[in-house]
Amino acid sequence: MTFNLIEEPWLPCTMLDGTRRSLGLREALTQAQDIGELGGDSPLETAALHRLLLAVLHRNFDIGDSQQWGALWEIRAFDSGVINDYFEKWCGRFDLFDGERPFYQVSGLDLTKGGSSARLFFHQDNNATLFTHVATAAPPSLTPAESARMLVGFMAFDVGGLKTGGPAKAAMLNNGAVVLVKGSNLFQTLMLNLCRYAPEQGDPWDFNRDHDMPAWERDEETRPEDRNPAGYIDLLTWQSRRIRLQPETEREGSTVVKNVVIMKGAQPSSNFGLRDRETMLAFRSNPDAKGQQDPWPVVTFREDRALWRDSHALMSSTNAESVQPRTLTWLADLALEGIIPYSQIVPVDVLGLGSTRAKIEFWRHERLPLPLAYLKDKQLADTLRAVLKLTETTAQDLNGAMWTMATRMLAANPDRKPKAEDVRSLSDHLGAARAYWSHLEAPFKQLLVELPDDKDEENEYGGVQFSKWKSTLREALWNAFRESTRGMERSIRNLKAVALAERSLTAITRKHLAAHEAGDLNDAA
Repeated sequence: MTFNLIEEPWLPCTMLDGTRRSLGLREALTQAQDIGELGGDSPLETAALHRLLLAVLHRNFDIGDSQQWGALWEIRAFDSGVINDYFEKWCGRFDLFDGERPFYQVSGLDLTKGGSSARLFFHQDNNATLFTHVATAAPPSLTPAESARMLVGFMAFDVGGLKTGGPAKAAMLNNGAVVLVKGSNLFQTLMLNLCRYAPEQGDPWDFNRDHDMPAWERDEETRPEDRNPAGYIDLLTWQSRRIRLQPETEREGSTVVKNVVIMKGAQPSSNFGLRDRETMLAFRSNPDAKGQQDPWPVVTFREDRALWRDSHALMSSTNAESVQPRTLTWLADLALEGIIPYSQIVPVDVLGLGSTRAKIEFWRHERLPLPLAYLKDKQLADTLRAVLKLTETTAQDLNGAMWTMATRMLAANPDRKPKAEDVRSLSDHLGAARAYWSHLEAPFKQLLVELPDDKDEENEYGGVQFSKWKSTLREALWNAFRESTRGMERSIRNLKAVALAERSLTAITRKHLAAHEAGDLNDAA
């Protein structure tokens, strides 16, 4: 039984002509210029599969400086001879069902400790069938291609907790919002995420390149031990779990996977920080970190908060509050050197999951347009920060008005305040905040694109766009309020509560959202 990922079709690709094809690793890399995009069955798979391809590229192409990157960019395709030679050398290590070195797996695991293949859907004892309708008690029959994709995604994103073999830390990308810069084809996408690799100069960090290799090249199998990544390529293919797929043949002769062994794998030491090593995540300062808490945790998704509200963490270069993904810093360097246009706007996909206490709550895929000008222009980034700060302030004021309204609606006796939990429940139920934010996502993306061109003679940003944004906020504020109060029982108490909230919102509008005046940006910042 064999399924070699180099040749077998398992990577879902959309070609430039719009057709869908599944390709093996060789075709995906040698024909990357003809492929529109690569996308897995979930955002987690999409992120992890791109990192797998990046590891292969780093192993075969020198990207020690901007000139080497630029030379490869100009060729517009990856050298098929180099790719073919590499896969010829390591062909045996890419077989999903090899008896001795199955890809991304450990051969000697006790198969009696196996469980349902539903676990690869991130099913745990404390996770319901959140993303699919499969159940652990009824293992799905996964094709080899599906198994391979899930294996790669699971290795990168699995939650921590008690595993066979002991308690395990979460996988490297768990809870992180992974930033993937997109090009017009797969070649460009991979190149735009292919960072400078020069460990002798500290990029991405200082390590011995002779010890850095992908998981399939390592002679020793993954063990349940504490060890730090030997380098960046090791990090890209990090084996957080020891896994063994159990293939079987069905009556019609097809190979399927219904059971899988999953055990604790390698995990970094407590002093290994991702901030100065991981290139596809942003980080936010936590000055209140105590004990073993990370002073620079990753920027993550929150279920009730769209990521664009934290976009300044992606756009701003390293400062006291946040650190942008190193891939974006690298693109800014390339733009400043004229290798790629400084005026270019690239789409950025942000992918990941949200989990708490070893329980997965959701996964998400968001997209933002990114003008490269934000990455190195501090004044422009600060203007964006001021826009976002005003947006959050307006949201807080709206929440305050809704709280006041809910309090009055629940107060049967004016001298007795209702319970805070009842006020909170009613205020949340009315949903003004949700409506407010839903009105703003599309206009914000437009502002993101237009703000870099809104510069006056003194090279200050936002003279036009900031005023337009205030108008957008006013409209979103009042629309959200009207939507939340529409259909409400028209009792005297409710009408008085609504009138009270209206007066509050009118005052807020006059205070924060009046027509643009000189100094508004500085005040907002």
